[in-house]
This record gives sequence, C-alpha cells and structure tokens, in this order.
Amino acid sequence: MNIWLNRTYATNYWFLQMLRSNPDGTPVRLFATHTDETSPVLQAADVTEIEPALTGDAYVDWALAFCQAHAIDVLLPGKEMLAIATRAVEFAALGVHVLASPAPSIALLDDKDATYASASALGVPVPPWRTAQGADAFVDAVASLRSELEADEVVCFKPLQGVGAEGFRVLDDSATTLDDLLAAPSHRVRTDEVAFALERAADTGRDLPTFMVLPYMASPEISVDCLSTTFGETLAALPRAKAGRKRTFLDDEPRAVEIAHRMVDSYQLAYLTNTQLRWWRGELALLEVNTRPSGGLYAASLTGLNLPWAAVTLALEGTSPVLEPQLGHSFVSVDTVVSLPAPVEHAPAHLAPSPAAEPVGAGTTLLADAV
Repeated sequence: MNIWLNRTYATNYWFLQMLRSNPDGTPVRLFATHTDETSPVLQAADVTEIEPALTGDAYVDWALAFCQAHAIDVLLPGKEMLAIATRAVEFAALGVHVLASPAPSIALLDDKDATYASASALGVPVPPWRTAQGADAFVDAVASLRSELEADEVVCFKPLQGVGAEGFRVLDDSATTLDDLLAAPSHRVRTDEVAFALERAADTGRDLPTFMVLPYMASPEISVDCLSTTFGETLAALPRAKAGRKRTFLDDEPRAVEIAHRMVDSYQLAYLTNTQLRWWRGELALLEVNTRPSGGLYAASLTGLNLPWAAVTLALEGTSPVLEPQLGHSFVSVDTVVSLPAPVEHAPAHLAPSPAAEPVGAGTTLLADAV
C-alpha cells in the first residue's frame, strides 16, 4: 500500500512510524515530500522528493502527476489541503483516497472570524471577538473589546488565517521593566507598537492581514483529536489537556468531547481533525478547529489507539474497528534527534529512498517543529 504525506509538520515523523507499525501488519510504502530537505519527515519515509515551489491549481496538477507516477493509494494532504480537497474527484479518478474534509468546510474553518460566527449560531460557546485590518481599525477593535472585559482580563490577537501560533500575540501596554528584559522572550507586545508596524507596512504598499482580536482565555487548553467518517460521524474523540509541561488524556471532561462532536457533525468533518478549546468565564469555549491532524496526534498511541492507521482503514474499507481508548494517562514530551543523510555536492530532485528511523518512544517530540 502506497501512502503519501506531502509537506507537513516535523512531528508527523511519528505519524509515519505509526503507519509502518500498523496493528494489521499490512506492508506499507511511505512517501513524503517537502520543500526543505532537512525535514525529519523525509527521514521516516521510504521514498522522498523535494516539492516544487508551486501553489494553488499548479500545485494540485503536480500532486496529481505524483500520485499517478507512484501509484499512490492514500494521500494525507498538509500543504494546499483546500486546493486538493476542491479537486478530490480528480484524485478519486486515479484511485487515490484523499484523507480530507469537504472543501467548503475546510474553507470556512480556515477563517477564524467565519468559524466563530458559524459556531456561535450553532450554540457552541465562543468568546467575544473583533476583526480589524489596518492600524486605526486595530486600535478601535482593541478599545471596543476591552470595554466588554473585566479589568483583569487580557486581550490577544492573531491572523484570521494561520497555522499554530504564527502571528499570535498578547497585548500588554504596561511599561517595559528590567525584569521583562531579563526574562525569556515572550509573545507580549504593546498596542501602539502593533499600530506603528501596521502604519509602516501600509506606507510601503504591503497588503495588510486581517487580525482577530479576542480575550486571552484561561488554561488548560484542551485539544480533542477526532476520527470521523466522511459524513461527520465521530468514531473517536480524545481530549488532551495541556497545562505547562504536563499533558493529560482526560476521562472526566465530557463537555469537551460534546463540543468536538458538534463541530465534526455540523461541518461533516472527515477522517482526522482537531478541535481546540479553552476556558472562558468558567465554561469551555471554542478556540479553533483544525481540519487536519494535530501535530501532537502521535501521543494518541498512549490510549491504545493507532488513529493514523484507523483513518487509512476507514478510507479504504469504509469501516473502522471499534475504538475503545484508554484515557486518563498523563505524559510529558522530550526532544530527540533524527539523523540526516550525508550531504551531497549536487542534490538531485528525487532523493534516494531512506530507511525508516526507529522511533525513540511514545510521547517524543522533535527538535524541529516547523512545517
């Protein structure tokens, strides 16, 4: 069976290992592509290739040709997921099973403003929020939101579209102290600094992103990894709490699972997705929904489930075995190293197949975590 992961997170190194050590003992040939030849994911695959610098339909055309050339059976898209899902019928014509949700759902949930508006209409709790583009609008949005908040509630912001913590900042307008300068780098920034940066960018003609301004919600963050059918039936939902270094698979937070089920069902999310929640004024509220596997999905192995393989089985056979996770485990993650092949003077477009590295153990993350 040929399974391909295109450009993806470094932690999906472990995702590939879980496919290789699948509980059915099915032989798999793992393909990985990336724009960065040092990506750890490339070291976990059997066949690797450096991706071309393409986007949109041009990238999808390349992906279709790649699938046909390598007889790919299953594609888990990371890069250009929406573009690939939009043309999923073309992949199906080649016999490729694309592990992705419907394109309209991906598009909606990739926009945090649209997500909150839609989720709120469904009755899913969301915090108050504003959107802003440009310096003046940003300052006004912050002032408007702060007028709704208590004095001790903090404002943060992030781009409407983004991955992970890219662009996330917490607003702190207090004066910088020596202790601040001596502390570890933080995500804190002053409102006037943001406005000045936006003004300068506008003066140079740059396109300005739209930001979402919202309260900084309390920990612990709860990340619910879900496996679901193509019509939005949840087969497994694993709530994983994050508080400092400690991670715990919760067995006593049914509300988190209930919200994740609601999002999966309402948007007919398919295969592997992730719903993130935080606490807002005493109740769980939606943070965001990822229509892709979370970077920490590998930790699900501690519950006794191999979700990557369950997703592949679901795609190929239309059914999944009964999944009974063992929740309650707590864990921490540690760094490890992944050996890279010796450099060559002229790297070819197609890298030589590389033997899969042995996993160090469950609950391990990589030194590199970029996509």
